[in-house]
Amino acid sequence: FTSSVDDVIITEISGNNFTVDISIDDFESMHKFGRQKSGDAPELNMKYTRFATDGLIGFCALYPQYEESELKNGGFAGVTRIIPYDGTTSLSFTDTDMRAKSCLDPKNPIITFSGKKLVLITYLDWTYKQPDKITADFFTIPLVSQCINKINKTLIKYADASSLFSYEAALKPHIEKYSSIFNHVSLKLNNADKTLSNEELLQKQKKTDYILPELLKRVYNHGRYAMYSCAGHTAPRLSGLWTGEWNMLWRSAYTMDANVNIQVSGMNTCGMYDAGKGYIWFVLKQIPDWEINAKAVYGMKNAVLTPVNTDGHRAMMVEYDINYPFQYWNAGASWMIIPIYEFMQVYGNVTITTHDENIIRIYNKNIFRIKEDILLPLLAKTFNFWEQLCTPEYFTDSNGNARFVKGKTSLEPDEKYLIIPSFSPENKPLGYKSAITANAAMDIAAAVDSLNMYKNILSDIKPNGYQKTLEKITHLISCLPVYMFDKSGAIKEWSMNEYKENNAHRHISHLYCAWPSSETQHNHALASACRQAIINRNRENTGKDDTASHGWIHKALVEARLKNPEAVYNTLLLLFKSGIFYNTFFTDHNTDRSKGVFCTDTLLGIVGIINEMLVYSDECTVELLPALNTGLINGEICGLLTKCGIKINRLSWDNNKRSVYIDISALRDTSFNLIYDNESIHLDMKSSEQTLHKFLH
Repeated sequence: FTSSVDDVIITEISGNNFTVDISIDDFESMHKFGRQKSGDAPELNMKYTRFATDGLIGFCALYPQYEESELKNGGFAGVTRIIPYDGTTSLSFTDTDMRAKSCLDPKNPIITFSGKKLVLITYLDWTYKQPDKITADFFTIPLVSQCINKINKTLIKYADASSLFSYEAALKPHIEKYSSIFNHVSLKLNNADKTLSNEELLQKQKKTDYILPELLKRVYNHGRYAMYSCAGHTAPRLSGLWTGEWNMLWRSAYTMDANVNIQVSGMNTCGMYDAGKGYIWFVLKQIPDWEINAKAVYGMKNAVLTPVNTDGHRAMMVEYDINYPFQYWNAGASWMIIPIYEFMQVYGNVTITTHDENIIRIYNKNIFRIKEDILLPLLAKTFNFWEQLCTPEYFTDSNGNARFVKGKTSLEPDEKYLIIPSFSPENKPLGYKSAITANAAMDIAAAVDSLNMYKNILSDIKPNGYQKTLEKITHLISCLPVYMFDKSGAIKEWSMNEYKENNAHRHISHLYCAWPSSETQHNHALASACRQAIINRNRENTGKDDTASHGWIHKALVEARLKNPEAVYNTLLLLFKSGIFYNTFFTDHNTDRSKGVFCTDTLLGIVGIINEMLVYSDECTVELLPALNTGLINGEICGLLTKCGIKINRLSWDNNKRSVYIDISALRDTSFNLIYDNESIHLDMKSSEQTLHKFLH
């Protein structure tokens, strides 16, 4: 297990008189090492060496020394301590493979264990500053010493009475921490067949025309497990942590044009507080680069522009071409702020503390209040972005036609700003050569959403001069473009008379107003337009593009917000009957398993879908079972949190008995409407107050 308490990997191996060789493989033997589409990969120019001594085995590596690289003086290292409980060890060497051209040493050390039980403790780390050369005296290398010291602290901390390391003692605090978090939420579904293995369940599902309850429950639980395994310091990477190859698809980046949002969609409602904090640190580390992007692309001041991908350390805008002009992905900051805003809605205006030296250096502090120190300045920079992007020179007239008038300084009452340039990932209008467009519906929705979030925070905190800022925000919202609708009644992906819709695409970024925003909740016409847009997509998007699972996950999240239980159920059934699941329930990127790589957005996204299917909430609403299909006849969810400060202690339903029970408690003083099947009850609850309701339908 990888200890969340001590940040080391601890492995126990036991058996009857077995023998095992422990060595460091040639890096060149790792799948995809040194290979990329255009030829040799940069890692062929790095250098590494391996060592073994006194029950330790490890490696130390130098990154390729490219002049412009931030890592040109950096490197990484890993050390494993071998603790023989019942047996003996011996050291030998083999010749380094001639193909291991990056390896500095001619011999590869091997530690052989023979006996009944051993424990391995491993720690790995990296640095911007590594010695220019790796010497034979490995223990003088600071990073190697750091790894050994980390392991030794763990050894001492969990030594038993005989001064031997205790695996059980190290595991105990890890289990205590994870159990309390994992057991915060539980899902029960009746008629679940617990006797079948994962493999048997997946095979049975392919032959069954309804969702197997046990499979749904296991996938939900495994999704929560995977989500928390990625949590604490950052957001989930696209390929998670479990790939076992070097050059992973999409570089295993954090992909922020919907994928990260899909991955964390169930994070806050599942009560994963540490995951929420880790996501906040992930965003805060990027803000200086977001500001540079806004200045470099648009010449803006004190504004933010989010890149599509980040490695988790830097977030400079480096990906753009005519088909993927992500330098004009204007909605990115709004996408990324929403989970932080939801964190605030769920937990209130809490104070969080970081130990990350990079964050402390950027902000000159380690303690942050969610509203005052994070959301207020971040939303202010987002407002600055939209205010500087919109100019009266570019506008749509009273007939909705795009216009440009040089030197125009104000809009007429029947005119609206033209959001230009604009990009709706990763699509372009039918017959149009470039994806660089104007008035993407996603941009309109993201602007409205972020500006409304800013209004709410300002109205709550009331900083000096906030009334004048509120007036400016309200005016800007009134001047933004309005959504357009096509002949079928669907919301158009671009609110432009000049463009034709292109529905042969998996992305549904134009439905931002439904999810992750909730603009459709009180606008039935807009909700109907979003439903029609998905119908159009499902009809016209076929073939290979339709196998990308994140498209289906995105649709299901939108359909859940649109309260369309049949569509949510059918989408989940399609995914469950496909080949996307490995036997561990991790998921591929494609429903036909064509990518052959773990991709976490589907597995983690299913957690968000199920949460949304069972409970919708905003700051004044808790709606029960808004998108639950009758195919899930009876069940129970416990522990979900809501955006109005209510905890769902227990929500159970039984369609045969035509009843729904809800047991809730207030995490803070709150006032909200409890809704089920169009029946609404207004409740004012005090902190720690609990109430039970029964609905019949």
